Amino acid sequence: MDKLSIVMPVHNEQENLLFSLPSLFAIEPDEIIILLDRCGDKSKEIIEASSKKLRYRGRIKLIEVSENFPDWRYRVARLFRMGFKAARNDTILTMAADIVLDSRIKDYVQIIQGSDVKLVSFGLKYYPVDMIYFVKRLITLILPSRGFSGVFLFSKKAWLETEDEEAVKKILKAQDTFLSDSIKKKYLTRHVWLNIVHLRVNRDAKDQYLRGVTSYQISRKSLPSMFVSSVIYLRPLMLMGYMHARKRAKK
Repeated sequence: MDKLSIVMPVHNEQENLLFSLPSLFAIEPDEIIILLDRCGDKSKEIIEASSKKLRYRGRIKLIEVSENFPDWRYRVARLFRMGFKAARNDTILTMAADIVLDSRIKDYVQIIQGSDVKLVSFGLKYYPVDMIYFVKRLITLILPSRGFSGVFLFSKKAWLETEDEEAVKKILKAQDTFLSDSIKKKYLTRHVWLNIVHLRVNRDAKDQYLRGVTSYQISRKSLPSMFVSSVIYLRPLMLMGYMHARKRAKK
């Protein structure tokens, strides 16, 4: 297949890796970059053993990360960007340890490499399936431009060209949305649904609140849109976070 790099940060994910790694190796990417973020479990050993057992023939690069990043407010944003910069290919797929991929993802690599579309994101099926999954499917059928997820293919060149690194250092969450919105300012993007499974979808109160904050700070959603989202997804703390961020910005 065309050259593809996959970037995946990992922090103590030995259980989820047993499910995600087979799907990752099955795509047969040219390169896999895994950032081992202060792992104290057997994540590294599982990755190494699985790559041998599943006969992965590409390049696998393990980067062990232990340092702090005082200039970055969101550690995950820094980890992903370390991986992006280390990638040797222009087309990159973001990956997480709690994701089970669909091999059809590789069919979209040529779109990134041969068209004006420089980012393709993939809808996620939640496990266990809940009402939010069906709501998201419905929304993206009605409004395709609103679809996005944290699993996406993108062009490294387009990312380097459009993203403001100093600005991304300041965000609290939604580093993937920040990257997507940066690329959208100049290039086309797409959202498609495949059989990609998200194994861990529970959202605690803090997570819901921060999603509301970033919906204002990064996505600049309108108040009516945010209100509807909080009602549909039954997450009132999202609206609270949004309102607090909006209020602070107007001071």
